[in-house]
Amino acid sequence: MSLVVKNIMEDMVERKLDAMMPQLDVCNCEICRTDILCYALNRLKPKYVATSQGELLSKIDSLSSTFDIAIITQISAAAQVVKEFPRHN
Repeated sequence: MSLVVKNIMEDMVERKLDAMMPQLDVCNCEICRTDILCYALNRLKPKYVATSQGELLSKIDSLSSTFDIAIITQISAAAQVVKEFPRHN
């Protein structure tokens, strides 16, 4: 069994963004979505784990509720910035 080092904050933010996107009132193109992810992730503390692929989802689920408020706050802030300053026409 090989272990993988993974920043599970990336997966948690991406999953939460998917759930929040319909309510954010922001363009949902790939550029804007990626900008929101990057903005939020740059403001959240990374959470690295050493895990096998099978354990990864359970670790994400177990930690996501702990960081929900921080993630929601950063995604909301990111959406506002991206909405005001989109990188496309």
